[in-house]
Amino acid sequence: MDYKDILSDLAARVEAARTERPTAGTRFRLMGLVADMAEVTEMIQREVLEVVSREAVLEADADMDFEGMAAAVLEWELRVGEPGDQVSEAAEQVNVALGVLSGVLAEVAEQLARRHSDEEYERLYEAEKRRYMASGTARRARQTFEEWRENACYGHPSVEEMDDYRLEKVVHMFERGVMKERVEHIQRAKRYPEELDFEQLDDDHPLRKTVYKHYAALRKLVDWQDGELRVMPARVGQHFYASRHEKNAKQNRSLLLKYMHKVAMVQDERARLEAAAAREAAVVLPDVLGTEEAARYWQGLQAAGIVDMRCQLRPGITRKQAMYVADVMSERLQMRSKWKPFQDLWHINNLAQEKWEMQETGKMPPRSDEIDAIFAE
Repeated sequence: MDYKDILSDLAARVEAARTERPTAGTRFRLMGLVADMAEVTEMIQREVLEVVSREAVLEADADMDFEGMAAAVLEWELRVGEPGDQVSEAAEQVNVALGVLSGVLAEVAEQLARRHSDEEYERLYEAEKRRYMASGTARRARQTFEEWRENACYGHPSVEEMDDYRLEKVVHMFERGVMKERVEHIQRAKRYPEELDFEQLDDDHPLRKTVYKHYAALRKLVDWQDGELRVMPARVGQHFYASRHEKNAKQNRSLLLKYMHKVAMVQDERARLEAAAAREAAVVLPDVLGTEEAARYWQGLQAAGIVDMRCQLRPGITRKQAMYVADVMSERLQMRSKWKPFQDLWHINNLAQEKWEMQETGKMPPRSDEIDAIFAE
């Protein structure tokens, strides 16, 4: 329904009534105008307010400025006839109907401006994603990735090649201006160590000076889990909704979904490579660390990104954190030798010294609460 056309027609009829010389038929025409405004008001309440109050529908207010319409409607006030006559009374009823219509339009504007729930934003994201995945763009993206894997990597890409490909696609996304409007609101660059290595970019790369700002904008929509970028559906849905009036909004939505689709394909392939490598080089755990109970703890540590599939410490995990894991795990498993099995597994020494320093300073290692939660009974 084109509400702008309907309201423009009503405005023209009100303006005509202003210039009309009151006659015997004026009152009836004004009463017809009141009836039509009441019908429009009811339609807006039924077809817009109910929809908008339930979910964030991208098309519900496309190119519509309900707040501006509400203000304009109040300016249509009708003054005709002499006070007390029938035409004047009918004009007053028109003005009351205008006030009701303006109030409904203002309520629509308020509903559209409110913050929707995370579930509503997630539904919006999932709807957009379904449309993208059913498109020819998604099929071509899959085909392009498979061709790269077969032709450039002879069907066996390395982990390093996968990382380079992912970085290339993220930078391409920035070059296409997908995050441009969001970037303008970020005052300073943020760096995210141990995520994507933007130092690989050439010094004369056109995005060299702003790439961190672009990435900071992207990181409002994705999470970094176990070395992978993962979309946060509610955040992306909120981004889609907030940017719906921006220039090229529809195109940018599709591009964001396309590039995150490519990143996801890379990361899935990368995970398969790592899993295969882990199976080939499976670590032999000491008996005390290879029990069924220990396996549950290892799974928790892997999920938290503290150790990898081979039970080795991930990059960035400090000696003090390693000590804390060994200390808590050895107590849970009631191990006789607290440190040696872990020192042999991780090829580090003197974990007991780290424990002594922690007791002396009283300072717990980073993520100690998270580690405690993994081993909580």
